[in-house]
Amino acid sequence: MNDPFAEPSDTRQAILGAAFRALCEHGYANVTIQRIGDEFDKSPSLVYHHYDGKDDLLIDLLGFLLDEFEASVADGAVADPSGADAAAAEEDAPEMAPEEAFERSAREQLDGYLTAAVDPASLDDAYAPDERFVTVMTELRSQAASDEAYRDHFDRSDRVFGEYLERLVREAAAEVAGGGAGVADDDASDASPDAVTASEVAATLQTFATGGMFRWATTNDEAWIAGSRAGIDRYLEAMLPLVETSASGE
Repeated sequence: MNDPFAEPSDTRQAILGAAFRALCEHGYANVTIQRIGDEFDKSPSLVYHHYDGKDDLLIDLLGFLLDEFEASVADGAVADPSGADAAAAEEDAPEMAPEEAFERSAREQLDGYLTAAVDPASLDDAYAPDERFVTVMTELRSQAASDEAYRDHFDRSDRVFGEYLERLVREAAAEVAGGGAGVADDDASDASPDAVTASEVAATLQTFATGGMFRWATTNDEAWIAGSRAGIDRYLEAMLPLVETSASGE
């Protein structure tokens, strides 16, 4: 994946870019403020001046990336074929990308999200998360088990990506409906008893992706990937036609 901090606009972004590069190179356990300073093209002492320690800096990095992602999808047009969206679709993923990243259907974006979570090595996209990025994000998320600051970040991250996925699921369901096969807005009051909410489907996909990232990053055997993807694809094929496409229905 491309460096999202290739052109920093201020000192903070330059430091965060140094942290990003050092983290991807060394991993969470081995990254240090000194190694981050080595990636910084100004005086390394500035890193110590702005941050109390490694975790303080890395949490700011996570927050910055999430802020960028949230701002880029704030207009709600996640499946606009004109390319109005501009963010990556990964849970805790490279949360910055150009508009071209969203010149796809909602279902294609969901497929990209799921593939990036369980098989990032298969993606040939400069703006998609690569293998090392998925690994370090998994390492950072694991810190939330014992560090409240990381837990607070990933609570917020899950909310942001959950809302994003709800919108994608609703758009994908509308695509499936096409001429009316799904539960459209006008039919919300007469919804099938089998109807499901977009939030339910999004929560399932998010849980699958988070678990998939951990399994991918912590095992060598990749035999599970194909079966897992086939299973979640069948789930989507079965659920999307049942999704209530009216936001008010949730």
